[in-house]
Amino acid sequence: MKISAFFVAIAMTVLTVASCGVLGQSSTTATTATTAVSGSTSGQQAGAALKTLYTQYKTDGKLDVTNLNNIINLATLAKNVEGLKEMSDKTAFYKDFAAGLILGSNNLVTNTTSNTVTSALAGLAKNVNLSDLAAVTSGSVSDVATKGTEVINNASDIVSSVTNILKIFK
Repeated sequence: MKISAFFVAIAMTVLTVASCGVLGQSSTTATTATTAVSGSTSGQQAGAALKTLYTQYKTDGKLDVTNLNNIINLATLAKNVEGLKEMSDKTAFYKDFAAGLILGSNNLVTNTTSNTVTSALAGLAKNVNLSDLAAVTSGSVSDVATKGTEVINNASDIVSSVTNILKIFK
């Protein structure tokens, strides 16, 4: 009986030490991965929004801001480019964002155009007030639908900037 209690105690000690070591390593890796993934995730979401906006732009020849789906995609774009505002093109976030753009846009953004598009999106984040647009959430979509672009104070600046980015893909 004493021997089995002894073995149980040793087994519990070994498992505790092993699990702490594994868990400690996993959380460090997860933190590192989360930091690296946030640029990629933002890039993917921005890329998907760009792809949808470009499809509509290509069809209509202009970016239609009376289209509720476009406003939602512009809001998605605005939220996801905010991280580029304070970043230089040398940071891991910026590079991960550019890689995410390619994936999210389903290769509308290519390796050749990713730096140009990411730079243009960084300029959009730095030079155009996107706060009204970024504030458009699923709860406020009905406001945008009923009141139109007056909810977004600088809609024409945003549309002009995004249209210039979309012209890169022609």
